[in-house]
Amino acid sequence: MTRHTLPQVETLATHQRSEVWRTDAAQSLDYPILFWITRGQGRIMVDCRMRGIGPNTAIYIPANTLFSYEMFASPQGMVVSLPSDETVGFPRRPALLKPTTVHAQSEITGLIDALSRELAELRTGRRRAVMAYAMMIGVWLDRALSEQPQGELGKSDRVLRKFSRVVSIGHRDGKSLGEFAADLQVTPTHLTRLTQNAVGKPASALLQERIIQAACEALLHTDRPVQDIADKLGFSSPAYFTRAFQTHTGKSPSAFRKAK
Repeated sequence: MTRHTLPQVETLATHQRSEVWRTDAAQSLDYPILFWITRGQGRIMVDCRMRGIGPNTAIYIPANTLFSYEMFASPQGMVVSLPSDETVGFPRRPALLKPTTVHAQSEITGLIDALSRELAELRTGRRRAVMAYAMMIGVWLDRALSEQPQGELGKSDRVLRKFSRVVSIGHRDGKSLGEFAADLQVTPTHLTRLTQNAVGKPASALLQERIIQAACEALLHTDRPVQDIADKLGFSSPAYFTRAFQTHTGKSPSAFRKAK
């Protein structure tokens, strides 16, 4: 994915249409992202933890964090892709926030609207103004997080969070599930039991979904040959990659690239 030097604001509907594959498949980004849901219901998986979401919910996802989401009932909201510049100072941990006061809800809505307006106008000082609004969104998140107690993670949750991070960053290394499990000092069976209980999917499915997501990104955003993409993602042959890709997306890699 292209790293963001400036924020990007879009409606939830536009963001869903721009997804390279399925929103309910495990993915990660190399920049932070904020969902502000104003209408509708759904669920989101972040760091191998499933949560329900509804109106007036903010979901903040740091860079390189495994997540997926599903929305139902005519959802509405905004999605802010934030700068990947670490000096801006966004929170380092994910958060699901439900501001209950009208003031807090109006504050985040106003910041996103102001950021969107500034992005749409080519005025003097645009970049500084845009980054200032992005930093203010970061401040809003910090303040909301400070009011939300952070419970102690149990052993299983710590393993799941570590698995989420290593898959998010290391999915392109061609490692097997067994190798990821060994890095976490657990067995593949135990890891699969944890993910199945937490999100209803085996660990192998989460890993495969992130790999396919990476393949989709490479097919859409680069001109690299299919064979190079397959090799980089650890597939033993282009034919095996094509079969796996078609099983998940319903299209061959070449047809997927042409369709977009």
